[in-house]
Amino acid sequence: MPVVGIRMPTWATFTRSIFKGVVNYIQRNEKWQIQTLVDSTNEMAPVIIDENWEGDGLILFRFSKEEANSFKERNIPVVNLSAESTSKGYPSVIPDNLEIGKQAAQHLLTLGLKKFSFWGDPSRKYSNQRGEAFENEIFISGFKCINVQLEPDQLPWEGRWVKLRERIAEELHQLPKPIGLLAKDDLLGSNIIRICNEIGIMVPEEIAVMGTNADEVFCQISTPPLSSVAYPGERIGFEAANLLSRMMREEEVQDDHTITIPIREIVPRESTNTFAINDPIITNAVQYIRSMAPIYPVHVSEVAARSPLSLSGFNKHFVQSLGHTPKEEIKRTRLAKVRVMLRNTQKKISLIANEMKFESPEELSRFFKRETGQTPKEYREQFYKNK
Repeated sequence: MPVVGIRMPTWATFTRSIFKGVVNYIQRNEKWQIQTLVDSTNEMAPVIIDENWEGDGLILFRFSKEEANSFKERNIPVVNLSAESTSKGYPSVIPDNLEIGKQAAQHLLTLGLKKFSFWGDPSRKYSNQRGEAFENEIFISGFKCINVQLEPDQLPWEGRWVKLRERIAEELHQLPKPIGLLAKDDLLGSNIIRICNEIGIMVPEEIAVMGTNADEVFCQISTPPLSSVAYPGERIGFEAANLLSRMMREEEVQDDHTITIPIREIVPRESTNTFAINDPIITNAVQYIRSMAPIYPVHVSEVAARSPLSLSGFNKHFVQSLGHTPKEEIKRTRLAKVRVMLRNTQKKISLIANEMKFESPEELSRFFKRETGQTPKEYREQFYKNK
């Protein structure tokens, strides 16, 4: 039975789903003896996975240069799970960080906000990728993004959190408000919310905050709880195990081979539960569209009839407030619902079309292809391929 080591950061609870994906793979395909780091309160012999580890294969969330050299010398196959360690001698399985940034921007754009900010760490590849995609999506929507870069590793360990808190508080005070903010990860997002509470900035009314990874601990210790882009850990674990199995069977896999896992969902919580338009006519209209458009194709005249304005006056007022027409808002809402159904369920296209009151599956497919450039089947395959 092959001996496989799995090493992930113990502080990041979102990585636990990686282990679940690995277990799912071996239950379906082959038996491994797993070694991993666990906190047993010193009741079990400790497992140490470093440059001296002996076994048949490794799945690692980052590794040192010394470890990489040691594993290479002893022909121990390794699969890397961190964007920081891609192109460092081993194949990788990582989340689509560009899509993370893009989906976060799309979520914040639905809140009626016109000011946005990305908070990252310039020393981290994943942060730069998420920030680049976030800024680009904000830009093509007609807005600008304030980029705030923090590099904790440049601060001394002793008293680091104090210096970091001072810098974050200073930057938060300077931000225009209301504003939508994406943090590079949930740790930073949770810290931002905590500091907002301490210095009297309201979340989400003044700053709507999002993180990434949907780390249950960091998201739930925040007040209010933190919205986040979900980390596809189970799929990453499954694909990493499959790749490692191939390598242990001595199949040829290029060192720079990278499998990028699509992002399936956003987990919205109270930190983005806001709508930044101080206009009851528009607020009521958007709330009605977002509650009803996923169920059936709402007509603009129907929405306008709920306001005190004429149809033409309502259209003009809507565009002045949000920068797009009510028809576009209806399309966006229905498209978002279709995407969620395709990503997170395996319902047939015909069933989705029926539930959302499209005239036919063909009409749904034409709508989706027109808006995204892909067929529903092509879009869905990104999330279920090889699963």
